[in-house]
Amino acid sequence: MTTTLPLVRAAAIAPLMVWLRDSGYSLDQMLLDAGLPAGLIEDRDRPIPLMAGIRLLMEVVGREGHDVPCRMVAHAGIEELGFLGQIVMTSRTPREAFIKVARAYLHHGSHELFTLTPDPGGGAVRHAFRVPVDAEHLSFVHQYVAALIRTVALRTGHEGPLIERMELTPHPRHGVEGMSAQFGCEVVPAANRTVTMVFSDALLDRPYVNGRQVADVAVPAGSAVIRGDGTLAGSITTILPALMEAGTEPSLACIAELAFMSRRTLQRRLAAEGASLSELIDKVRAEQAIARLTATGSAIRTVAAEVGYGSNASFSRAIRRWTSTSPSRLRRSALGERTDTGNEAE
Repeated sequence: MTTTLPLVRAAAIAPLMVWLRDSGYSLDQMLLDAGLPAGLIEDRDRPIPLMAGIRLLMEVVGREGHDVPCRMVAHAGIEELGFLGQIVMTSRTPREAFIKVARAYLHHGSHELFTLTPDPGGGAVRHAFRVPVDAEHLSFVHQYVAALIRTVALRTGHEGPLIERMELTPHPRHGVEGMSAQFGCEVVPAANRTVTMVFSDALLDRPYVNGRQVADVAVPAGSAVIRGDGTLAGSITTILPALMEAGTEPSLACIAELAFMSRRTLQRRLAAEGASLSELIDKVRAEQAIARLTATGSAIRTVAAEVGYGSNASFSRAIRRWTSTSPSRLRRSALGERTDTGNEAE
């Protein structure tokens, strides 16, 4: 059972977004349909709900077929993975890349495990989710993850077999049918909902072709751990702006699905933290409204519509409740502060 809403960096679905864009799909519309904000491909360090990323992948699988996760990774490559892609691209060998990725994974996803452990004559790379993703979804997500792991080894330029053996989460109906041909090795069903890919020591320690000798890539400041403050309310607040940018106010049912909880459990756990979903949404809307009102020259009615208010009157009441002043006075006050600051700088 999860205690916070499972999050992942948008970089995790960057190869998927690149493939959609290059394949002629309306990327922004598909992002919106999945409950994600438009323009996400340009903001890859942004946290998004893990379930929303899975939802987008499953939509594409339904349109394109069961092998599409491997095809999209082959098209886009691991360099699209933001910070994790930088780690791989600046490593000298697959072993170094896997070790660095494992250390940095807390930056990438809140409910995933990625490890490299010794195996006779080589090493085993494993990936698992700590959330109850259903078997069908998990089979395709893990095919996608396995394709990314294989890409780390492909950069060596090795022309023989890359993977010694492999365990993959089976599809409920199709099992691992066709996966041996996709990955060039025997693929057997995983019994523990974990992807396991075993590589030889020779492959793990093979230098990358034209590898770059550079210093370690630093984790971006302030974002080393994607969990935030570790509370359920904090994790929900992290992704509320993105969900609200997608055009609708997130419902209790929507957030509960993203958190892998029932609505009642979500309400109970938020209450235990002294919070409610409506209060969290109200706080985010206040921050968005005040920021847009004081930072842009848009008409007040335009700002009101952008943050979800149907009338100037309701927007004005909300601004007064948050700031004890009117929208116009708040804007004039902010303008005056910026003018005073500018004069002081002169």
